[in-house]
Amino acid sequence: MAIKSYLTKFLFLFYCLLWAGFAMAEPLRLLVPKFFGPEPLSQHVRTTIYFEMVNAFKAVDTPDKGAWILYGQEKLKHQNHNSVLAAAKWPSVRADLAIWGQVRQYDDGVVLQPYLTVTSLIKKRQIRPELWTLTLKDNEGRPIRFELDIPGQFYQFEPLLLNTETILAFENPQGMPIYSGRKSGAIIGHLGEVIRVYELYDDAQLIATNGIKGWLRIKPIGQTKSEAINFSKGMVRLLRGDWRGTQRSFTEVLKNHNLPQKLRIHALIYTGLAKEKSGVSGMNEFSNAYDINRLDKAAAAYLLMSQAAEISRLQHSGMQSQLQKTHDNLQSTLKSAKNLFAKDDPWLAKMRLLLKQNQ
Repeated sequence: MAIKSYLTKFLFLFYCLLWAGFAMAEPLRLLVPKFFGPEPLSQHVRTTIYFEMVNAFKAVDTPDKGAWILYGQEKLKHQNHNSVLAAAKWPSVRADLAIWGQVRQYDDGVVLQPYLTVTSLIKKRQIRPELWTLTLKDNEGRPIRFELDIPGQFYQFEPLLLNTETILAFENPQGMPIYSGRKSGAIIGHLGEVIRVYELYDDAQLIATNGIKGWLRIKPIGQTKSEAINFSKGMVRLLRGDWRGTQRSFTEVLKNHNLPQKLRIHALIYTGLAKEKSGVSGMNEFSNAYDINRLDKAAAAYLLMSQAAEISRLQHSGMQSQLQKTHDNLQSTLKSAKNLFAKDDPWLAKMRLLLKQNQ
């Protein structure tokens, strides 16, 4: 059983385009499997999301070679994350993450239920920019090393009500139209099985398909902005080490005042992580995440690590009052969060050692 991409040539060209200069790591692999729901509507919606995700790979200042975006032709066995994990492990796929979903009728409209799955295969990548490592020294000069992995693996987003324009456009079995111009112009053809991408923009992509060259316009599929697209783009950018892109994506996610708690906490964590990776403190974001839910272990761990990193930065700055304040904050966070960790947790033990030696 294999996944066949109808964009094989595009994937190869896109991969080669980003290869130069990133000889140290393999490309990120994103799977967009066949969506559940009435056809052709469900597959046209899936194709639109596919091209939305292509835009997440525009940055070139990242530590990996490029990207594979796999367009699965087979349905998942079941509508759950375990089925996605099984599909991601197929030898022909080996995806690091997958965005998938279901399209269904709802009253007089159509609703998309999107999901994002981060697979365990990311742990096998040679270079993992999303890992946060911090090495400090004890009083005798010996290294104390801390490491944090990303907290989330499975994400379920709010259902998205598709707009009428999207529904009418996607009812056409010919597929997505290709236009002569980026913002205006006539339809000159439809999306074929093999494409080549020349230019990427947020609202359109210049492509060649079926012997024609034209513009594929990317329009919002929902009546409101979906956190699913921005969150998924943010995860792609995070896993590729595109820190500016990560902050941009999750900043958009956080503009949604009705965001579910888990998504808000993780969006704050990933924004703070991108800041730390850029050499800027992410403590405010981690603190906000921890304030949302004092029982969230990941939020507590990221806040503790940012406070430890800040102590390291301040030790050689001469800002003694600020150093003492950060030390007190670390002590307070440790006290409030200690019950979230096992009593013999080695990570927490090292944090306590660091605190004791800086008293």
